[in-house]
Amino acid sequence: MEATATTSKVLMFWLAVTCIAAVASAVAPLGSPVATQDLGGCIKSFVSIEGCVEAINDALRNKVYDGLKHECCTAITQLGDNCLPLLFPDQPVVPFILKAVCKLIEGDAPPPY
Repeated sequence: MEATATTSKVLMFWLAVTCIAAVASAVAPLGSPVATQDLGGCIKSFVSIEGCVEAINDALRNKVYDGLKHECCTAITQLGDNCLPLLFPDQPVVPFILKAVCKLIEGDAPPPY
């Protein structure tokens, strides 16, 4: 029963993100990076990877990052610079957090010194 409730919360979260992103892209001026970004392509890159949506949700809500696996991080790091801000329009720091965590997970981060 708890898994169903968690799945429902995750789906509601992504539904809200999709609606906000759709409104943001509808009011963006023509020719702007946001207006030309494909929202469906942004979402598809996450949904096509099993557990990626849940891992991103867990990372952002609970600050638990070990659910972000290689495939999910690859999708995150390969997104265009306009895709994550489109998905998280009211959270400008999210793209930086997700990309930084994925670099650490993938071992691409420079040494801390």
